[in-house]
Amino acid sequence: MLRSANRSIRRPEMNISHSTLTSIENLRDSALLRQASGYIELAEFNMTPENSVSPPAKKLLQNAIELLDRLSPAHDSGNALILRAEALRALCHFSDALPYYQRLVCKNPHSVAGWLGFGWCLKRSGKLSEAIDVLADGMNYCDKEPALAYNLSCYHSLAGNVRTAVEYLTKAIASDNRFRSLTSYESDFDSIRNDPQFVAVIEQTV
Repeated sequence: MLRSANRSIRRPEMNISHSTLTSIENLRDSALLRQASGYIELAEFNMTPENSVSPPAKKLLQNAIELLDRLSPAHDSGNALILRAEALRALCHFSDALPYYQRLVCKNPHSVAGWLGFGWCLKRSGKLSEAIDVLADGMNYCDKEPALAYNLSCYHSLAGNVRTAVEYLTKAIASDNRFRSLTSYESDFDSIRNDPQFVAVIEQTV
């Protein structure tokens, strides 16, 4: 009689520490973020000249959001917030993107992309005055960023605030002269394009 045949084999217990589990989770989240970022980048190449969302771009952006949905519940990095916000913005889901941009700039007030996206979505949601206030807040943290000054100039132009629009445009061009050439085809400036103050800034020699 082989008694050993009835003996159960005890396997050694595997004790995985909390730190190991956290490391594994972090690696998984990092991989998901990289994949989501790749989908969003590919979507940008599939956008039409009119900036409308083509079917291939829409699918890629939806894939990116699905990947971000798989992040661990505790994951709340700035990268995850900006990726989700940018994907929603590209899908023209401006209202849905707003809370993510808001959380991003609260978490990292020096995020230029966060402030720009926040203002953009407010503007596209018909909240121009709020967009102006948001970008003005952003300038308190990123006052040397010409893109914020340029967008503020655009928004003030749309609001009919010629003097303030010219002031921010002057600031943007002083930091980066390339913004001068952008004004020639920027429709936001159409209402003030012939204003002497605006013309003076555009024609000013460097």
